Amino acid sequence: MGMTIEIMPADKFQKPVSALAMVPKTGVITRVGRQAYTVMMIYAREQGAEDLKTGLFSAPLNSIIRGFGGSKGTLEELKKHLRSMVTHVVEWQSPTPAETEEWGACGLLSQVSLKKKNGENWLSWAYPPALRQELMSPSRYAQIRRSTIAQFRTHAGLALYEICARYKDNPSHRTSKQHWHWWLPVLTGKPSPKEIKTEFRFFNRDTLKPAIEEVNEVSEMTISVHEFKEGRSIEFIQFEVHLKPEVQIKETKAINLTKVAKAHQLGIEPEVAEDLFIRYGELAFGRAIARLEARLALPGTPILSRPAYLKSLLAERVIDTSTSHLVDDVKKLVVAPLVVNSSDQRQVKMQQRESERVKAVRSEIEDLPTAEIEQLLRELKQHFQDLNMSPAIMKRLERGDWQSALIMGELIRFYWRKTRGTDWSAGETMPTVERVKQAGLF
Repeated sequence: MGMTIEIMPADKFQKPVSALAMVPKTGVITRVGRQAYTVMMIYAREQGAEDLKTGLFSAPLNSIIRGFGGSKGTLEELKKHLRSMVTHVVEWQSPTPAETEEWGACGLLSQVSLKKKNGENWLSWAYPPALRQELMSPSRYAQIRRSTIAQFRTHAGLALYEICARYKDNPSHRTSKQHWHWWLPVLTGKPSPKEIKTEFRFFNRDTLKPAIEEVNEVSEMTISVHEFKEGRSIEFIQFEVHLKPEVQIKETKAINLTKVAKAHQLGIEPEVAEDLFIRYGELAFGRAIARLEARLALPGTPILSRPAYLKSLLAERVIDTSTSHLVDDVKKLVVAPLVVNSSDQRQVKMQQRESERVKAVRSEIEDLPTAEIEQLLRELKQHFQDLNMSPAIMKRLERGDWQSALIMGELIRFYWRKTRGTDWSAGETMPTVERVKQAGLF
C-alpha cells in the first residue's frame, strides 16, 4: 500500500538474562509488578542516565501504566507493587546455568518516589548499584516485545514468555533442563517453602499448563514442554520454543473495571477476574458474577472455592449437587441455560450489522490507490491533532501502523464521515477496537 510499518525501538527490548528468572525470597512478584518493572527499564534505557540533580530515572506514571496496557484502575495496585520493589528481596539468576555471574539477592529497586509535577504524577526510581550496569547495558539478554507483555494476564504466563524468548533463536530451540522445583517460584512469583509439599501433577495442572496456553495464545512464539522422569516421577522439564510463521500482535483488550471490581468484592482475585473476563467475554462474565452473588446470598453450605465456582458457572458445569436442600435453587442458578432476553437479541443483531459494515468500509479503504490512502492518513493525523488524541495513538499513526485495530476503528469513522457526510449512525455504537476484531479482520 506504499506505507512502511515500522516497529518503534521501544517495543523490542533487550532484557538482561539475570532479570528473567527472578526468585522471590521475601515477597510476591505479581504480573502487574513485573510488567511495570520492564516498562520502567525501557524508559531508563531511553534516558541513558539518571538525572544529575536527583540521581534518579523518572517518567510520568500514566506513561508507565500505558506502557504495559494498564487501565486507570491499575494505579492503586501499582503503588503497592512499587513499594514492594524496594522492600522485598529477590534472587537474580539466569535460566541457563553459568551464563551470568551470581548476583546474590537484593531488591528490584533501591529507591522509588511519586511526586506531582504540573498536576501530573511522576514516578522516580533508582536501581541497586550491583544491578544497574547489567540492567542498563546487558551482556546477555532476551529480546522481548513490550506490546506482547501487555497481553498477559498471569505472572506465570509472562515469566514463561520472557524466559522462553531467550531461546527462540537458539539452534536447539530448547531451554535448559531444570528440576521442576526450580520453575515453581519462578513461575508462581512466590517464595518456595523450605519443604515443597506440592506434587508435580498439581503444579502442572494449576500453573504450568495455563502458562503454556497463554504464551501460545498471546505471544509471537509457540512453546511445548518436555518432561523427564527419574523412576516413576517427573523430575525435570524443558521447553521447546519456536517463532510463529506470521506474528500478529493483538491489541490489549480493555477490561470493564466495574465488573472486575465486583468480582473482587465477591472474593475473586483481580488477575483471575481479568483472565476470565477476557476468556469468556463481558456478557457471559457479567452474568456469571451476578449468579455467583445470588448463590452467596442463599442460606446453607458455603462455597469452598469462589474462583472454582465462578469458573464452573462460566463453563456451565453442574456444581453443588451434594447439597440436597439447595438443589432446586442451585439448578436455577447453575444448570439452567442462559436465557437471552429481547434486549440482548437486539444487541447481538446490531453488533452483527455493524461488524458487516465495518468489514465493508475497511475493504473500501484498502482498495483505494496508494496516493489516496496516504492523503487520507494525513487528514486523519490532523483530525487527531485537533482532538488532542493520546501520544500513544499519535505515535502508532506516525509509524504507519494504520491497519491496527486501534487506528482502524477511528479511520473507518473518519472515512465514513468524509465520504458520506454523516456520522457513523445515530443510535448505533461506533466501530471500536473490539468491533473491528469481531468483524474477523484481526
